[in-house]
Amino acid sequence: MNVNAARQMTPADASIEEVRRLKAEVADLREKLAAIHSESDVEFPPEKDHAWLRIATTVAVTFALGQLVRALKLPTATAVAIPMISNEVNRRFL
Repeated sequence: MNVNAARQMTPADASIEEVRRLKAEVADLREKLAAIHSESDVEFPPEKDHAWLRIATTVAVTFALGQLVRALKLPTATAVAIPMISNEVNRRFL
């Protein structure tokens, strides 16, 4: 681009030129990312389906443990452990 053309460029033209430049940069970065992924031997696990099921199970386990603590009149330290127990149940079984 010569100096005279740059001086006469409107803000809209400058914006369009910036968008073109950014699109080219994004395409370049995607190519680099694809090359990195193809060289990597790490496999990414697929996302687990039914995230709502995990949430519902966490709520149910936490509620059940809370009711158990109330019924058995266990100490407060046990109540603090309920979230840790429900997380461990989710980690192992879901």
